[in-house]
Amino acid sequence: GYLMIKGLVGQPETLIFLTNQLARKVVKNAKFDFIEGNATGGMIPAWQLRTDVSELLARQVPCPYLRESRKEGGHSELITGIRKNPLIKKGMYALVVEELVNYAGTTTNAARIFKAAGYPVSHAACILTYDHAEANEKLKKEEVSLISVITLPKLLDIAEGMGRIPKVAADSYRAFLSDPVGWQLQRGLVVPKAAAETAKQKGYTMRELTTEEALKLDAPADKVKKGIVYCAEVK
Repeated sequence: GYLMIKGLVGQPETLIFLTNQLARKVVKNAKFDFIEGNATGGMIPAWQLRTDVSELLARQVPCPYLRESRKEGGHSELITGIRKNPLIKKGMYALVVEELVNYAGTTTNAARIFKAAGYPVSHAACILTYDHAEANEKLKKEEVSLISVITLPKLLDIAEGMGRIPKVAADSYRAFLSDPVGWQLQRGLVVPKAAAETAKQKGYTMRELTTEEALKLDAPADKVKKGIVYCAEVK
């Protein structure tokens, strides 16, 4: 299963309802001077959130975005919308926005990039977070507090209670949330190198895969092409 939150860009009424709920939370609980969206899934929700927050604060809030990789040519920027922007000054706080947070890798990466560029990050925001221990530990280590409209555990309770998903599916999601790496390895799936380190701590014996092996074992082709190393359990 997969929760296609980014697909809500095609359902404006639903997306605007959700970003409006998120806006009320971040205005009350987050420290920020501008909002940034992570490419690509976080960009449109971030812009709509910017609109909602601007209305609540009665002032226009800037919204640059973070590219997936540094642009080749032109200004070679990684962050778009900050260069020579009189509305955004060094030392201003950035609010990192995603549509969904699972492992929190892109969230914490964005926080590090903005901090390195001179813009502190104390909060991030999303529509839905998986809210499992591995992600929460990454956020804690980066000293970033995450604000969400809803968590996956809560959504599972609601969906199961309404009969929208069968109990077996809800229970499988819950098993994943309790041990994401173990859940994957028990099903013969490959995991990124960072997750393999967690697996080793849990007693699994892991080995790195070549690009060809990773693709053959159904590792995400786009991530493999970006240089992410995948590992498999040695049985």
